[in-house]
Amino acid sequence: MRQNLGHGGSGRIIGSLLLVVILIVAAALRIYDLDRTSLWYDEAVSWAQSRGTLPELLSSVAADNYPPLHNVILWLTMPIIGDSESALRLPSVILGILAVWLIYLAGRSLAGDASGGRYIGLLAAALLAVSPFHIWYSTEARMYALLAACGLAFLLSVLKVLDRPSIGWFALLSLSGAAFLYSHIYALLGFATVGLVCAIYALGDTLRAGRVSASPATIACLGMGVSALAFLPWLIILANRARSVAEAGFWIAYPDIQFLKSMAFSISGSLVFFWILAALALSRCLRALLVESVSSQNGETAGKAAIICLAYTAGPLVLAYLYSVLVQPILFDRYLIAAWPGLLLLASAGANQLIPRFGPAALLVAALMLTFPELRFTLLDKMRPDWRGIVQDYMANRSEGNRLMLYKGFAAPALEYYLRPPDAFVAAADIGDLKKQPPGPIEGDRWLLLVHSSPEEMKEALEAFSISESEPVAQRFGWGASGLKLLRSGPPN
Repeated sequence: MRQNLGHGGSGRIIGSLLLVVILIVAAALRIYDLDRTSLWYDEAVSWAQSRGTLPELLSSVAADNYPPLHNVILWLTMPIIGDSESALRLPSVILGILAVWLIYLAGRSLAGDASGGRYIGLLAAALLAVSPFHIWYSTEARMYALLAACGLAFLLSVLKVLDRPSIGWFALLSLSGAAFLYSHIYALLGFATVGLVCAIYALGDTLRAGRVSASPATIACLGMGVSALAFLPWLIILANRARSVAEAGFWIAYPDIQFLKSMAFSISGSLVFFWILAALALSRCLRALLVESVSSQNGETAGKAAIICLAYTAGPLVLAYLYSVLVQPILFDRYLIAAWPGLLLLASAGANQLIPRFGPAALLVAALMLTFPELRFTLLDKMRPDWRGIVQDYMANRSEGNRLMLYKGFAAPALEYYLRPPDAFVAAADIGDLKKQPPGPIEGDRWLLLVHSSPEEMKEALEAFSISESEPVAQRFGWGASGLKLLRSGPPN
């Protein structure tokens, strides 16, 4: 990649053309077959929470465990482009493409010289453009593409302020930091670790000067302070909500070695590729700690940028892992989608540092070869629970006067999205609800839709619904032993 960029004006032109090609590839991979899978439960929740008034939106999201920015985006776009599967996912597609551009800009800011930064930025952008993990969550009507894009905007702003503060970059840091925090609760982890490193740098500047000065690190801390103040109202809401979540427990598994290996594969698309990235990133950070921090002014700035990127990348993983081990499991792959571009940035810088002429091209070739099977699987075969298909099965087999009961009730938004109006079914929150017949006469068959249930739960549900174990009318992909299982029984005696 590097040897083809040339120098001066021609290098900038070639670099710009390569960036355009990368963005086109990123867009094509994210737009391709956007409605191949139906909406799954979480996406349907985003739809359900975002279709009322703004106060209703804020109230419903406040009862959940994440901030409202993605829901607000859907609330703004649905009246304009509708609420089809593709329309609900389009904001995430756009944010995914935006992240590819932002990682290019962050890569340019990560190096001490402009040309080196261009190579790092182009390589990181290419790696993110073809990342199966990032592609998948850029096609989901949830907040994960937003989290990655806002995180990169925040990281870029911090790097720019540390390099050369200005009113514009200070304002962008304050705004992007607030947007990052309002995108997902995991943003707190990356934001906090970056803030801690900036505070250490600011303290060092103060001690060297003998007084508090407006050093770049101090200005960065002030910008993050503005972001934190803007997020404070929702932080209070999340803190209150966290108590009830902790009491009820959480569904995420304990992060043992097998869990961590599975998560590394899910994020990187290949364990070999993950270790290559980790080694390159480590080499870049070691150089920043041992060499650049005591070298020239440009070297010191580049070293600080690498350490900031390391804090942004490793902070969420380390903090979430410690909390998972010491308190309760919260570590999950998609929550780390903002940290993933940070690893790509550091690895790109490491490849450019170790083998300036061929390292970036070699890393890109390795990425394409090692992750192609996962990329193909993501684009063609990877599934979400097939709510669209199970509703089509029900509509094809039901008769007038039939009643449908959903177990478990938490999945009601997904069924409601495809089976409208909302009174077309009854949601059972627990086994006791299944024993109760809905009011009004039942003129035909009764239907039971079992969702994400274990064998024990299925057995209890069938007994409570007074239906014998039989071949289901339809079975579609879904999690748990039941998947999405549709059963039919005659009217009660």
